[in-house]
Amino acid sequence: MEKTAQKKKKKAVSLITHLFLICLAVVVLLPFVYIVLISFGRGVTSVSTVIPSSFTTRNYSQLFTETKYLSWMGNSVLVAAGTMTVAVIIVFTSSYVLSRMRFCGRHKLFSGILLLQVFPLVLSMVSLFKIFVAIGFLNKLSSLIIVNSVFSSAGLILVAKGYFDAIPHSLDEAAKVDGASRMTILLRVIFPLALPILSFIAIQSFVISYNEYAVASAIMSEGVDTLPLAVGLQSMLHGQFGQNWSLYCAGAVLGSIPMIVLFYSLQKYFIGDLLAGGVKE
Repeated sequence: MEKTAQKKKKKAVSLITHLFLICLAVVVLLPFVYIVLISFGRGVTSVSTVIPSSFTTRNYSQLFTETKYLSWMGNSVLVAAGTMTVAVIIVFTSSYVLSRMRFCGRHKLFSGILLLQVFPLVLSMVSLFKIFVAIGFLNKLSSLIIVNSVFSSAGLILVAKGYFDAIPHSLDEAAKVDGASRMTILLRVIFPLALPILSFIAIQSFVISYNEYAVASAIMSEGVDTLPLAVGLQSMLHGQFGQNWSLYCAGAVLGSIPMIVLFYSLQKYFIGDLLAGGVKE
């Protein structure tokens, strides 16, 4: 009787869990399904439209024939890839230094990085604009890479340092006994073990830069061809096409492809227990 009751209880818990997960999946996926439907809608001018009355693929062809969509996406991919590369290097080296090295002011430096997260990026737009005007970096994609790299790295260092702290110090000591230099330890010992967190950093920095709008709209103020995707889509929505939400959603759907490709390319590195077997207890 007890075994039967336990089985029924497990089945009930399993059923409730699956129902909850199904409901959660519906809540998460519903907005994406809605955007895809609107992207195929014919002349949707109001966001209150639930299901378009008619469907067409003209919205997607219109993106490439009547707008600078390819240039916008190319700019965003270039900026995001540059930001991702710089952020991974900065976060990887900074987290290693803060986790492994002992030097005067280490804790104050970490606290200073933490303070960068207190102030919203929007508050620095005026200062950034004046700085880039003074040094001639206005309306250049490299300026977006610099800004996005700095602000994305500051937050990701806080996450990565905890991961580096969890890597056993005995691995460093064993490598030193074998005559390995600090650079060799960093590249040959720490780097392979840090691939999961570095993959997370790469994805996060790419997404942050790819979706950034506020600073990009202030710095990239001239030339339609130089706009990143977020600014380009916004200008298209309130530009010559009026309130054409179908065209906007079509651009958003295609714009999500680089992020999806990046995620599935790096997901194999999200593996647990990478340290298992590294150190014998």
